[in-house]
Amino acid sequence: MNNIFDYLEWRGDLSFEKDGFNEVDNLIMSVLAYVEFEGIVPLSIDGGSVSLCYVAEQFKNLYSDISKISDHQLTQQAFELFMKAACTVRYRDIKLSYYVNQINYEQSKQFSAVVFSINNDQHFIAFRGTDATIVGWKEDFQMSFMDEVQGQQDAAAYAEKVMAHYDGDFWIGGHSKGGNFAVYAATHTSNEAKGKILGVYNNDGPGFQAKIIESEGYKSILNLIKTIIPKFAVVGMLLEHGEEFAVVNSNAIGIMQHNPFSWDVKGNHFVYEKGLTKSSVKLNRAVRSWLNNLSIEERAQFVDALFQILQAAGAKTLFELSKERSKTIDIMIKTFKNMDPVTKQVLKQTVESLLVESQKTFKPALKPNTKLLFSRKKR
Repeated sequence: MNNIFDYLEWRGDLSFEKDGFNEVDNLIMSVLAYVEFEGIVPLSIDGGSVSLCYVAEQFKNLYSDISKISDHQLTQQAFELFMKAACTVRYRDIKLSYYVNQINYEQSKQFSAVVFSINNDQHFIAFRGTDATIVGWKEDFQMSFMDEVQGQQDAAAYAEKVMAHYDGDFWIGGHSKGGNFAVYAATHTSNEAKGKILGVYNNDGPGFQAKIIESEGYKSILNLIKTIIPKFAVVGMLLEHGEEFAVVNSNAIGIMQHNPFSWDVKGNHFVYEKGLTKSSVKLNRAVRSWLNNLSIEERAQFVDALFQILQAAGAKTLFELSKERSKTIDIMIKTFKNMDPVTKQVLKQTVESLLVESQKTFKPALKPNTKLLFSRKKR
């Protein structure tokens, strides 16, 4: 199987003038949004732009070992992809501008975006997906009970500002939560801005509450949305989608297919499957049934309680959470024990409910296989 690294190898010598923007370029730019550009790409919309090649040269001066860039695998892979793209005819002259990276612990917000300008008339607004910050994951969970989260509102404001400032047309996209932000941003921009949008890419990002799907803004851009999910999709199947989705082949196992570097590429397009795997359908059925059994209030209580425990040790990222594991676990257990009885009961009931729904879904499928296993005669 081939991935976006191979795409750069095959087609990196083709400029956008010779071979226009395609769906694989969308994924590459969406992935490059995971790279940390602080101190290199202008932070202001009036701050001008820098070429991708220039940014790569600055990175070479800053980092002698890319493995030290981040503990986050996707960020490491994105950085490697960036450095490779900088060596290609296709990507080296793309301009980067208006880099925003905001973490707000009080608002439970993780928001980052950057503009890739292919030329003066074609731009890609890329929203970063969930990174390793705990607050970023909490914002994801909040989508299960909130019509809007702060990051989505910021994405809409960012897109509106960019499309008012730059000439030309736009694609908007992102991976994971970034894909959700892209759709939300396009949905909530002005009619004038919507007229500049060529396409909206949601690369395995979650859906929305019904209120968004039923809104006129969403319906007005429905024909522009392309949602791409792997054959074993979890994140991209969460909540509601009003648009059709395409299923891409992946070389990873299970939930690891969420990693966009595992997606199968051929030429200037993805290799598509007819549908999701049976195990993915079953898992999503269980998760959906579980969420439907919880009220909005119960979802909110569960998320607040869960992250109260996760943040008890003072960790800001998942990697910090994994350090001094025994000490961290002790603190989290103590936090749970000191919770009020009602909160503890909400946590226990919610987890038990998930287990029950999972058993309902998977047990019927396991029974025939188990029966077959134990009915085999010894040879």
